[in-house]
Amino acid sequence: MRAGSVFSPGLLVLSCMLSAACGSDGDAGGEKPQPDAAGTGGNGFDASIADGGFPTPDAAVDAGGDAAPPTGFTRYAAKERAPVTPSVLARAKAIGALDATRKDDVFIKVGASGTVNKNFAYCFAGPAQPSYSLDLDGRSAMMPSIDFFRAGDAAGTTPFDRDTLAAKVGMSASWAITGSPSPLDQEVQALNPRFAVVNYGTNDMGQGVTFASALFPFAENLSKILDQLESGGIIPIVTGLNPRTDSVAAGQWVPTYDALTRALAEARQLPFLSLYYSAKGLTNQGMIADGIHGNAYNPGGGAQPCIFTSEGLGFNYNKRNLLTMELLQHLHSGVVLNQPATEFPGAVYAGTGTATFPIVVDVLPFSHSGDTSLSNERNIASYDSCAATQNEAGPELYYTLTLPAPTPLRIVLFDREGVDVDVHLLSGGLNGNRCGARHDRLIQGTFPAGTPHIVADTFTAPSGEQSGAYTLVVLPCAAGDPDCK
Repeated sequence: MRAGSVFSPGLLVLSCMLSAACGSDGDAGGEKPQPDAAGTGGNGFDASIADGGFPTPDAAVDAGGDAAPPTGFTRYAAKERAPVTPSVLARAKAIGALDATRKDDVFIKVGASGTVNKNFAYCFAGPAQPSYSLDLDGRSAMMPSIDFFRAGDAAGTTPFDRDTLAAKVGMSASWAITGSPSPLDQEVQALNPRFAVVNYGTNDMGQGVTFASALFPFAENLSKILDQLESGGIIPIVTGLNPRTDSVAAGQWVPTYDALTRALAEARQLPFLSLYYSAKGLTNQGMIADGIHGNAYNPGGGAQPCIFTSEGLGFNYNKRNLLTMELLQHLHSGVVLNQPATEFPGAVYAGTGTATFPIVVDVLPFSHSGDTSLSNERNIASYDSCAATQNEAGPELYYTLTLPAPTPLRIVLFDREGVDVDVHLLSGGLNGNRCGARHDRLIQGTFPAGTPHIVADTFTAPSGEQSGAYTLVVLPCAAGDPDCK
């Protein structure tokens, strides 16, 4: 059983918009580890689909729209940031309505060294930080929002250059919510903010025996931070982790952490920024010599991370600052000024999650948040080869994808306390229970060309079935990743 709090009501409602059978996250006890725990159990996959090998959600075609969520749900493509669409603004407004006393012109910064670093956001403070220059390079429409937040009172300074209590070098997501009051509590109490920029992942990767074992506590702790912010009327801006060049193995796992972070933001329809996609195309992936921290434009004599010319945007913090300010600008316009959204969703999901009409994994990376408690499918009570002794009599959802070539894949399923949904890979089509691989949350390996089928199935303990919300992520493994052989 994995510890954790349940989803906030807003998220549960949202996850139930996703298809005829919804989903979220959680895993309960009672089941025994299987010998093929994170392996292929006999299925084998051998060439990878690089990023871009599948269409993005923006380009994917709705094949009939069977699982089309209500108009406005936004799928998040593997890009630098997610669009701020009508559904994202609606979600932000709903969160904001929970506490009308919050200061609309104040945000807090929650994170670790990348957030503490004065290359992040301080350069927007204007006269308060005279050593920095601001060059919007023609983006004059951004200036009113910059001025709006410059005027915010963050305990005597601006939100941009506030030395936050909720960020500290070397910390992981659990630190922010530990203690009474926790660092997050202290910063919220000090500033009474409407918004929060949240960035974790890099240090969290080191919180387990393996990167795989650290992934799920990270997701749970990030979820708890988002739960706390949302329930308090504070709108989070979720920021994923940087690339890593300090370690080949760590760098190979960064896309997985980024994809799961994006999926959690997508499920909640929160603004999302990917530092991985923002920086990975830059020289040295936008990293300084330590391979962990981002670089900044330094035209001579000092860093200038708010220079947004083409030359300036060749550096990590410059891109991060611009993309973060774009999100703040959208939130200022849409939430504070009540202006309509100017960005719109792309493709919806195809399929309903039944065995007859499985949800189509039409892009890689792919994410979907569903809920087995809303499914009427109870076709498989046990799986004949890799999970014959496990009671999976609860409801399930089905997914299908087509692999044009042998492909190293990682399939991640995250759920939370009180829910136990397991992930299975069928080896004999959708009409049987032949199991090619099975685990409560992670299957990885190289899978052959063809059309594998994934089943998110509910474990049933002696105390009863534990159906509910989960988040599924399917992505290609990085080239050379030994965990996906």
